[in-house]
Amino acid sequence: MKLWVTPKGDRWLCEICEEQYEKEIKEEKWRVAFDKTEPMLRCSECKQSDMEVID
Repeated sequence: MKLWVTPKGDRWLCEICEEQYEKEIKEEKWRVAFDKTEPMLRCSECKQSDMEVID
C-alpha cells in the first residue's frame, strides 16, 4: 500500500487502484510519501487491504 500525496490530500492506494489512477498520478504529478506493508491499512478507494489476513 502506498501513501500518495495528491492535490486533494493524501490517500492510501492499493496496487489495483493505483493502476486505475495511473492517468491522474502522471497528469497531477502525485508523489509517494511512503510504501508500507501493514494488514490493517485500507485503500482509500476500494477499502481493501493489500494483504489477505487469515483468521
